[in-house]
Amino acid sequence: MELTLSQQTVIFLWSFLLGAILAGIYTVIAVIRVLSPPGKYMLFFSDLLFMLAGGFVNFIFALSCTNGMIRGYSLFAELVAFCALYFTLGRLIRRSSFMIYDLLRRGIKKVFSPVCRLIHSIFLRTGAKCKILLKKFKKNKISLEK
Repeated sequence: MELTLSQQTVIFLWSFLLGAILAGIYTVIAVIRVLSPPGKYMLFFSDLLFMLAGGFVNFIFALSCTNGMIRGYSLFAELVAFCALYFTLGRLIRRSSFMIYDLLRRGIKKVFSPVCRLIHSIFLRTGAKCKILLKKFKKNKISLEK
């Protein structure tokens, strides 16, 4: 049974979205590599894991949408979306990854620094109150023993 034109269009658009998602995942992996360069074995196995995951996703997509038949336009849409996003937006994100990392680090520090100071001051006050209570308890214990 052949697919109708509307079904083929839907498959094409879902393939385009799938290629964009795979490009996003690979861009995240590339940013992690830029920020923390892996060794050659880690690089090989991370690429292998991505390719296996991408192949599995494509296999499941082909099974669910095209009854297991691989369609050329589906692969073409995935490839176009992946290349378009990876070589444009992905390249921009990879090049600015240190700036984005620094911006996120500063933002987190700005948010959590007052919280950490507040918790620290609460612990200091609680510790001081506990010391006072322990001194009173020791004095009362000594006076009760006499």
